[in-house]
Amino acid sequence: MSKILCIDASTEAFSVALLNGHEVTEEYQLAPRQHAQLILPTVQKLLQQSDILLNQVDAIACHVGPGAFTGIRIAVSVAQGLAYGANKPTIALSSLANLANQAFREQSKDYCLCAIDARMNEVYFAAFQRGKNDLGQVLAPESVIPPEAVDFAGYQESIAANNLAMTGSGWEAYNDQFNWSSELQNQIVQNDLILKEQFPRASASLKQADLMYIQGNLLSPEALQPSYLRNNVAKKKSIKK
Repeated sequence: MSKILCIDASTEAFSVALLNGHEVTEEYQLAPRQHAQLILPTVQKLLQQSDILLNQVDAIACHVGPGAFTGIRIAVSVAQGLAYGANKPTIALSSLANLANQAFREQSKDYCLCAIDARMNEVYFAAFQRGKNDLGQVLAPESVIPPEAVDFAGYQESIAANNLAMTGSGWEAYNDQFNWSSELQNQIVQNDLILKEQFPRASASLKQADLMYIQGNLLSPEALQPSYLRNNVAKKKSIKK
């Protein structure tokens, strides 16, 4: 198997994971506004623990979003710098797909709805189906939308059959704003569909990153770019007087 370093700083949580053949090591913690100070020392720690050098890693993977603008910028910049320095390719990963991968790894469900709190009364949302290797296959494309715009119509049977998981910080943040009926909400509560793990973590993307590496789905360091989903908002803010 490959040697892949993966970085996540897309939410309040922070994690770095290393795949070294069949061995996985990870550092994970909730660390709001501490990502910049933590990433490089943690990368160095994991490499030392596994007794490998950065230039022995096959690729640098990174969650490019969606999520917190600052955290994503930091993670992408660090991943680019490490990849440039070691002359290695990069792998772009989705933080929403990461949540789905966690859910499919932990639950025997076929579907997953992921919602990350995007602030401003919006969520980053996507729907996934369990695919090969228990990795999420996108059903509803990633988007940033108001909670009330999430359409549950196509998932009611799966919810009723307890064949769907819901994960991400958005469900708790906007519980009162999602457009679900009392019956649907009762089914969600009774089946305990909303998972406790609400944040992306790097280790849950290593299987997907390894597959992407094998398939040659790689990027040059400069091609690794954030996926904000809210670029137009960022631009408006930058020119606002």
